Amino acid sequence: MQMCPFCDKVYDESEYSRCPFCSGELEEDTSERYYKDCPNCDSIMYWDGYCWGCVNCSCEIESDEDDYDGIIEG
Repeated sequence: MQMCPFCDKVYDESEYSRCPFCSGELEEDTSERYYKDCPNCDSIMYWDGYCWGCVNCSCEIESDEDDYDGIIEG
């Protein structure tokens, strides 16, 4: 995962060569998102469909999607 230095949105650099949000290729998801607090750096972890991944330190936790700490409402 990569964080764009211009818009601070996170995207998968293996799928996109540049930020898809800044380029208009993707629109921001404004729906509710579940998050988990990262035990290593106190940043936010998001569910990627398989595990929880930290946007800051790339820590991964293999647990269920319903094992979240809160909801971010868009």
